[in-house]
Amino acid sequence: MILVQISNKQWTMQAMHLACAMARNTRDSVTLLHLMRVRNPVLLGTELGIVPPTSQERKDLCEYEMIAEDYGVKMIVQPMQYDDLAEALLQAADFTNAQVVFVNLPESLFPFWKRFQMWNFRRELAAHGRQIYILDQTNQTDEWVPSVSLKATK
Repeated sequence: MILVQISNKQWTMQAMHLACAMARNTRDSVTLLHLMRVRNPVLLGTELGIVPPTSQERKDLCEYEMIAEDYGVKMIVQPMQYDDLAEALLQAADFTNAQVVFVNLPESLFPFWKRFQMWNFRRELAAHGRQIYILDQTNQTDEWVPSVSLKATK
């Protein structure tokens, strides 16, 4: 199972292409994680904490589904409420038994905090034999388009 966090559209599109290519090669499926932040932890697990997708999010989900379909990969959308993003991603990886996880943790006011979160995230996933993929979006201004490069072998 490959888990992909829904983040900004450009990042999610790139992650979906990579995850679907990987899933096709390993005959696996992709779980797309739709996270819904709750303002109060008391709302976790309640209908009050459910935020329906906007019309743009529904359009984006259709695009993600088309990517999976193009690769011939089964895709599941898994909604999940959360209070703490890093903890929610770890719990989602455990819940889905994902072997590969694509995550995009938001920037922090304190760069050290994000580095610490990523270090801890990698450590936790490695303890369960999982791989993490973080797609670096720094200095990316153009829309990402998947491409294949073939190397000549001698």
